[in-house]
Amino acid sequence: MCVRYTLHKTDAALNAISAALGTPLETPDWAVPRFNATLTTVMPVVAISGTRPEVRPMRWGFVLHGVTPKLIANAKSETVATLGAFKKAAATRRCLVPANGFYEWLTKGSVKLPRLFTLADEEPFALAGIWDPPAGELPETFCVLTTEPNELVARVHNRMPVILTRDTMPRWIGDQPLAPDELKDLFRPIEASRMASRPVSRYMSNSRNEGPRCLEPPDEPLPEPELDFG
Repeated sequence: MCVRYTLHKTDAALNAISAALGTPLETPDWAVPRFNATLTTVMPVVAISGTRPEVRPMRWGFVLHGVTPKLIANAKSETVATLGAFKKAAATRRCLVPANGFYEWLTKGSVKLPRLFTLADEEPFALAGIWDPPAGELPETFCVLTTEPNELVARVHNRMPVILTRDTMPRWIGDQPLAPDELKDLFRPIEASRMASRPVSRYMSNSRNEGPRCLEPPDEPLPEPELDFG
């Protein structure tokens, strides 16, 4: 799963996407640093508008209407192209979600210990996303795709977001269907050797908490050696 991520260096992330796509992208005034993005947070997302990419404000979470409406943060990459709730978006509304890192929790007994996952050297990247147009009072929304974890993330969780880098960003974003083989290749988990991970403060576990403290080391000693990921 991916239910929290950080975009605290927005300029760096958008510059990386701009370089990958070969088109200028400016950081909007409303795109403030977010250290603890979660469901319903409005975040900058890069999507195709007409013939070119642009940065748009989108709220995180697809709304699936039924007897009880549901907010969906993630869609499984293995089924996104075939499930009715996501099929059209996967074919014609694929977007890039700028990010500097994402969080997952390691469970130790009754305690959940958050970890921050980034690319090596904290290189900015994009999460593979799909988006829905506005409906009534609902604004544009986006959803993050997940895949099988690599060896690093698998120590903490059985899913991870689809991470896109300079090579794969241009292949994902678009408004025309992609071939199944292309999708399968894009959905492969990024190599663990390209990533880094470290424990962070449990302060970020509260979705209402924001700011640099979310990235600080843990407030209390953590058990070893289980958390020594190298």
